[in-house]
Amino acid sequence: MSSCIAIDLTRLAIGPAWTTPRGIDRVDLAYADRFLQHWRGDCVATLSLPWGAHFLDRDRAVRILRTVERLWGETTTPAEDPCYTKVRAYLNGEPSISVMPEPSRSKYAAISAAVANILRGAGIPLGASAIRKVPPHSVYVNTGQIGIADSRLLGWLNRRADIHPVFMLHDTIPIDYPEHVPVVSRDYHQKMIVNAARYAQGLIVTTRAAEGDIRRELALNGRSDMAIAAAPLPPSAAFVGNELPAERIGNTPYFVICGAIEPRKNHLLVLNVWRELVRKQGAAAPKLVIVGRRWNTGSEAVRLLERSPLLADHVIEIAGLSTPGLVQLLAGAQALLMPSFAEGFGLPIVEALSVGTPVIASNIPAHMEAGGRFATYLSPIDGIGWMRAIREHVRDNPARRAALDGYLPATWDDYFRRIEPFLMAQGEGRAERIRAAAE
Repeated sequence: MSSCIAIDLTRLAIGPAWTTPRGIDRVDLAYADRFLQHWRGDCVATLSLPWGAHFLDRDRAVRILRTVERLWGETTTPAEDPCYTKVRAYLNGEPSISVMPEPSRSKYAAISAAVANILRGAGIPLGASAIRKVPPHSVYVNTGQIGIADSRLLGWLNRRADIHPVFMLHDTIPIDYPEHVPVVSRDYHQKMIVNAARYAQGLIVTTRAAEGDIRRELALNGRSDMAIAAAPLPPSAAFVGNELPAERIGNTPYFVICGAIEPRKNHLLVLNVWRELVRKQGAAAPKLVIVGRRWNTGSEAVRLLERSPLLADHVIEIAGLSTPGLVQLLAGAQALLMPSFAEGFGLPIVEALSVGTPVIASNIPAHMEAGGRFATYLSPIDGIGWMRAIREHVRDNPARRAALDGYLPATWDDYFRRIEPFLMAQGEGRAERIRAAAE
């Protein structure tokens, strides 16, 4: 089997529609960097657009990668991140500091502008057709999930039965918990499962819990035979081996919650806890930094953020924080809070543990796989338990932090030692399935 990897760059190309990467974006970035920069075999790239899948040679793909890193501020220092400097000033008690969420833009306008910006910044035109140019028997790797739900963007694979597609799927949350997501999100994930069953030679997932859910859905679509590699995600290199701040940022203890403000992330529980903390402690109450965008502007959590006078001086939203800025912010926090009802993994957990910050997380299977014995787990509906745990973590406890010294984060080298053999093993049988599906 050929060792050529065809890495899909579609998510990276549209990623700068937002100023900084989310967890899934950092994973996609790590895959692109690994295969474009370090893979000893051949590597090319594809870019799926509504008018067709395009081929990019390795040099042009690397230029896109470097452009994305620059636009996202991945190579900056925290001091160069205006978002981080504002939140640091807020935590230091400076008056009139406001870190507002990014202004909303039309999704399609933002995506179109991002693609144009990437291509312009990289100084390259679109490549030739992927149908004609991707080398024979390549392993097509799509970790960004963009396009997996849209058969039009996968259509080029129908004309290249020699290609061996491997997709990354993170979870089945919109299918299992439709009450937490828009209807369109549930439909999108169902289409991803259908297309994964039809096209994929293998899948990559992040936890055993997610693997079980995905296998269940694949079986309903006639693919009980799918090869699946379950490998926990490591933190980005920025979270490992860096010098941490000598002292906590700011004059007041603070906690961090990472993730878009949407129902399944359960911000509401934490905000209600914070109202009680402020009600009882007043100005002495700890502060809360929410790192994430508002995905549901009509939710009760957002109404609390906008209208509650008790939260006004103790909770801050921050969107647009760079990865180096997030490293510094997490390193100085009393703890990371992850109260989600459902997750496919829980990347902020390993990021926080990697910089020696305690974690309080909901006791869902994905979180417990991510944090192991190093996190504190509570029911996502146990408000009193969360209140108690947060109060305990306000007080510095050297023994609690010392217990984290035994945490050894996985590295991307460790991760790819598991993934690369799996990718190379996916080479048989796809042409037969395509023919069977067409009959």
